[in-house]
Amino acid sequence: MGKTMPQSCGIVHLTKKSSHWVGADPKFDSCLYYLRSNTGELTGIMGVHVDDTAIAGCGTLFEESVAKLKARFPYRKWRVSSGGFCGAFYEQDKDSFAISMSMQTFADTLKCAHIPKGVLNSQPLNESQIKTLRAINGSLNWLASQSRPDISCQTSMSQQAFPNPCIRNLRDANNAVRRAKQHKQLKIVFQSIPIKDLTIVCHSDAAWANVGIHTQAGYIIAFTDKCLHDAKEAPWVPVVWKSYRLARAVSSTLAGESQAMSVASGTVEWLSLMMSEAIDGPFQLRQARTILSRRRPLLATDCKSLYDHLVSPSSPTAIDDRRTSIDVV
Repeated sequence: MGKTMPQSCGIVHLTKKSSHWVGADPKFDSCLYYLRSNTGELTGIMGVHVDDTAIAGCGTLFEESVAKLKARFPYRKWRVSSGGFCGAFYEQDKDSFAISMSMQTFADTLKCAHIPKGVLNSQPLNESQIKTLRAINGSLNWLASQSRPDISCQTSMSQQAFPNPCIRNLRDANNAVRRAKQHKQLKIVFQSIPIKDLTIVCHSDAAWANVGIHTQAGYIIAFTDKCLHDAKEAPWVPVVWKSYRLARAVSSTLAGESQAMSVASGTVEWLSLMMSEAIDGPFQLRQARTILSRRRPLLATDCKSLYDHLVSPSSPTAIDDRRTSIDVV
């Protein structure tokens, strides 16, 4: 991991003659760059965020390219096996190659808002309190989206307090801050999974009309081993998650669950294609279905009626709510 000047956004690229730094235009993430051998095999990867870079790889070609990178850009800090990136601290185990990620330092900086005693929950927030709530929500959102899926729902519901937040919403935000600090030592451990066995699993859920007249939904997507298809025990590494209010009003649990899974499956498809781009190299989008079949993802739901409709050939015509039948299809 390195700390660079902002202009250090090059890519290691191998031509038939030699390796050098050139520009590139990745399809799925313009801040990810890949180093490939003559045969197209992935030997290195670099992620860039403003003036931070995180690099991983192995082999002679990778080491030579890193040397050229250091010679080209003025790195002020360079750490190996552990270091900070985007507010998180990463550390790799030399034996298992597992990488742990912690944002304990960031969680320590969170502060609760001061609320005078005796104030009613229904009292609207003043201008200063609204500014404080926005700041708390911003910090919680960064923590929740990067490393703490356990506070995603509280953060999402706190953000939904606008445009007319009240004291109750500020108290709820304080509770989220206390939870974030109470479990600040929580880490995400990215276990090593062989590339040939790598795939994705997604868990989707929705709670019908649990926020007034609105339905809160969520999903969590993880890297796993393809043996999970055969109901075998497999590593599970969370990588993307989200808690949110459904954009469209629903009239039943089935409608909420199907809309939530429809949203989640779109993210699964995007992540699967980005993963294939990294491992296998660039491809034409018209080949997406073929690319997706290489590493079949899994989707899980606790809604039995949704499962029954998904596996039934006649399900679209059996659902009275046609909008829900479209989501199922």
